[in-house]
Amino acid sequence: KIGYLSSAEFLIQSKVAVVVTMILGLLIILMNSLQVYHCWNESCTSNVKKIEKIYLINLFLHDLMMGLYLIGIIMVGLIIRMKGRYCMWESAWRSSWVCSIFGFLFTSSAHGSLLTILLISHTRWRTCSRIANHIKEKYILAVVAIVN
Repeated sequence: KIGYLSSAEFLIQSKVAVVVTMILGLLIILMNSLQVYHCWNESCTSNVKKIEKIYLINLFLHDLMMGLYLIGIIMVGLIIRMKGRYCMWESAWRSSWVCSIFGFLFTSSAHGSLLTILLISHTRWRTCSRIANHIKEKYILAVVAIVN
C-alpha cells in the first residue's frame, strides 16, 4: 500500500512498525552496550586479538548509534503524533537541527559499520593469504624434496 508507513497524519503511520522499531532499537542499544562493555574489559595478549577487539568495539559503537537513531525517530514520530497532523510539522521537522543530527547518526552508523566490516574482511583476507602463501611454499619445498 502506498503511504502505509507514513501519511499526512503521521510521520510513522503503522503502529506495528512503531512497536517493532522501538523493540529493535532498545534491543540494539542493550545488546551492543553489553558487548562493548564485555569487549572493553577483555584482556588481550596477542596483537591479532587487540586488532580484532578494536574492530569489534568500532562495529558495536556504530550499531549502537543505529539503535539511538531508531529510538529517536520513533520518539519524534510519537511527539508529532501528539501535536497533530504531520503535514503541518513536516517542513519544520525536516529543517530542524534534530532531524540533521538523526541524519548524521543514520549515515555515519551505516557507513561506519560497512567500513568496519570491509576492514575486518581485508584483515582476514590478508591473514589467510599469508597463511596460504606459507602453505604453498611448504608444499613446493616438499614436492622439490620428494622429486630430488
